[in-house]
Amino acid sequence: MEVRGRDAGEITDEMIEKRAREIADINGRSPDEIFSEDRAAAREELMGQRLPATSEEDEESIGELSRDPSNPPAYYGKAAPATETDDEKNSLERIVLEGVEEAQHDQMLEARRHPRDR
Repeated sequence: MEVRGRDAGEITDEMIEKRAREIADINGRSPDEIFSEDRAAAREELMGQRLPATSEEDEESIGELSRDPSNPPAYYGKAAPATETDDEKNSLERIVLEGVEEAQHDQMLEARRHPRDR
């Protein structure tokens, strides 16, 4: 067992008993009403053999290695069909938007320049 990257020593019976009491409490029983299953689960958790998923999506993820909740789940299915048609209106709008973005970028670069460099 490690705590902040350092070895925390061996897992003691007291540690298992404490976690078993917590598990009993989580399951709606008195902390004094500990079952053998609670002790077994506590031992497995403390030894790192029973780690819960961070979310339900992680249990269903089929290709993502990261457990970062900000990452979208990785599903490798077929590609969705393109919904945008390449007609004149869409092409013109895209060209205009690209021009506006380029102009904004040029303005930001100019604003960053020192006044005596202008």
